[in-house]
Amino acid sequence: MKPFLDENFILQSEPAQILYHKYAESEPIFDFHNHLSPQEIFENKPLGNLANAWLDHDHYKWRAMRAAGVDESLITGHIRLDGSVKSDEERGGAAVVEKADYERYLAFVRTLQLCPGNPLYHWSHLELKRYFGIDVPVTEKNAREIWDKCNALLAKNEYTPRGLLAKMNVKELCTTDDPLDSLEWHKKIAENVGDLKVRPSFRPDFVLNAENSSFPDYISRLQEMDGTKFKSISDMIAALGRRMDFFKKNGSVVSDHSLENDFYMPATFDDVNYIFEKAWIGKKLSHDEIAKYKGWVLVELGKLYAQKGFVMQIHIGALRDNNSAMLKLAGKNIGEDSLQDFNFAPQISAVLNAIYSAEPNARTILYNLNPKDNEALATMAANFRNCQFGPAWWFNDHKDGIEEQIRVYSRTAPLGCYVGMLTDSRSFLSYPRHEYFRRILCNFVGNLVEQGEFPWNEESLGELVKNICYKNAMNFFLA
Repeated sequence: MKPFLDENFILQSEPAQILYHKYAESEPIFDFHNHLSPQEIFENKPLGNLANAWLDHDHYKWRAMRAAGVDESLITGHIRLDGSVKSDEERGGAAVVEKADYERYLAFVRTLQLCPGNPLYHWSHLELKRYFGIDVPVTEKNAREIWDKCNALLAKNEYTPRGLLAKMNVKELCTTDDPLDSLEWHKKIAENVGDLKVRPSFRPDFVLNAENSSFPDYISRLQEMDGTKFKSISDMIAALGRRMDFFKKNGSVVSDHSLENDFYMPATFDDVNYIFEKAWIGKKLSHDEIAKYKGWVLVELGKLYAQKGFVMQIHIGALRDNNSAMLKLAGKNIGEDSLQDFNFAPQISAVLNAIYSAEPNARTILYNLNPKDNEALATMAANFRNCQFGPAWWFNDHKDGIEEQIRVYSRTAPLGCYVGMLTDSRSFLSYPRHEYFRRILCNFVGNLVEQGEFPWNEESLGELVKNICYKNAMNFFLA
């Protein structure tokens, strides 16, 4: 029986251990997709106690707690619908908050005991070990001791958000930002924080989702911010191009799109201009109109991204907000999402073909949430130069999912070109997930060697895993 979480955790062979400890372990991190708050990074305030640092905003943990039957007051009870955290005064004062937060923490500890095979067990213990030096499994029996030790450390200056990022050797990260964002906090970080690069990402969800009730107001706000009058959909696209310029000036190198239903049908300019005008006055769109509009806008934005040097990220397959009662009670992004199941291969082919036909130097990265689409998306990416099959995302970023994603990537494209891992997280304690990925990667390559399926050349394979851990992403996104 192997010890839990020892230095060779997941590393099953000598080649794997050499590749990880000698080459992968110390590589810096470029986290090219996450949902961290740039304001919290700049303000650099203490995160509070372990319940705050571990549980606030982490829908992975919330989802598990809810599935274990934990009362919602111990999960999102202190989170407002807009995602902000209620003040201590609102929650009844410091003593009441301390007791309530310990109960939240203890509820999660109890939940963890029910989670063999769940990545949360590995992630949580990697977090305890790497940030707090705790190398024993947390249980109800030692929960108070671990709580006290972590809280004492969290009160120190080096445990503020930027301190935690520095502990994990995070050099650059890309947040997720609306095109209308002022990027105030990114500017302040750039002017005042010299050892960390925080880049905004251009995510125009509200523009793309013309079927939503918020669309008319959003387009009017975009028009007002741009200082022009939109006479056609082309004027809206041009305004978005100017917002891209603003984002690029403030360090952005990447855009992001979430596609959750049909997103392409062939359409003429007149078709989509009519649909745009119809949506702007708040009229209901048909299924075909939505798909025509989205496809045309995606292609036009894709061309602009290529011209302006942005990588276009495309996330496909989330089915969001399934529990309407919970949506009303606690808001979005609380762990009530799951896998979408629709056939999109011809649609993504058409979108990419249109973009690359116009802009051969475009760069895109594709992610799927439903693992059934692994092979389809991996082989699609290989059709286009500088198009990546992205890392295991969300419901796939567990050990099995990461292993399978690496296997699919390696049999459909050169593994040495892979851009590595991301956190896709709202938690400052999430960065050991990069270690988790690196161990799985080195184990995959090492096992190929151990089984006689690839020759052992330490220097070349060491360089390959180092590149996947850091350099490939830097070169791909910052080209």
